Amino acid sequence: MAELKFRRFTLNQRIEHIIFFTSFILLAYTGFPLKFPDVWWSKWMIASVGGFENRTLIHHFSGLVMIGVCAYHVVYHMVLEKVRPDILFSPKDIKDFTQQIRYFLRLTDEPPRFGRYTWKQKFEYFGAAVGAVIMGFTGILMWQPFEAMKYFPIGFVQIANLFHTWEAVLASLAIFIGHFYDEHFGKFLNLSWLTGNISEEEMRHEHPEEYEAVMGDEVINKIETGNPVRNNSSAGTVMLFGFAKLVFTMVFLAICIWMLWISYHVLVEAVNTYIL
Repeated sequence: MAELKFRRFTLNQRIEHIIFFTSFILLAYTGFPLKFPDVWWSKWMIASVGGFENRTLIHHFSGLVMIGVCAYHVVYHMVLEKVRPDILFSPKDIKDFTQQIRYFLRLTDEPPRFGRYTWKQKFEYFGAAVGAVIMGFTGILMWQPFEAMKYFPIGFVQIANLFHTWEAVLASLAIFIGHFYDEHFGKFLNLSWLTGNISEEEMRHEHPEEYEAVMGDEVINKIETGNPVRNNSSAGTVMLFGFAKLVFTMVFLAICIWMLWISYHVLVEAVNTYIL
């Protein structure tokens, strides 16, 4: 029997995602040598892109590309398209979070019943949006600091510098730990970012509420791909992956709380140093 495939991402969304993560990787690669200039790998990274001037050029160009794709995303999906209400946070997300933790701890046999977006996917989406705004605005101020000081006090520009660097650290940890584990390591080999489709097995397991709604309305995208994939994992393997997901979820949340705490202290220090 042919396996059902469900459309997860449109071609437009896949292109946006590729442009966004490519510019993000380039920004991280060319930005971290400035954040940690004294370590050995910083000099190697700068040399690998052809020197400091090339590093600066790549960093600025990648920043403009990210600002452009974010602006396009907002205009296209928030203005031209009808906004999906299920992307917004709701009280159900709190219920899903607590249910997921209880499920990981084996306190219940019932996993959370997610719709199209899980609580963590919403967190990553809006976190990326807030991060892009902060990084874009502060990056422009840092690009032309003397021009910026014509319109903002020097203390404001100094604070922008601190927030830009620490937001970069937070975003990198969130992407390379949280997002990569959930969407790639935990679903290896996940090619939905290229194909736009997910399997019926993944749809039923990861998004049961959406799966039932779609099947009930018979709104599905059928693609002939052979036999359905079945989960033949042993109980031990399932428990191991469940524990790993719990650990990575806790690490991800701990990093976010830690970075918020650092951001608070950086802000207080910057205000005391440059403004008061």
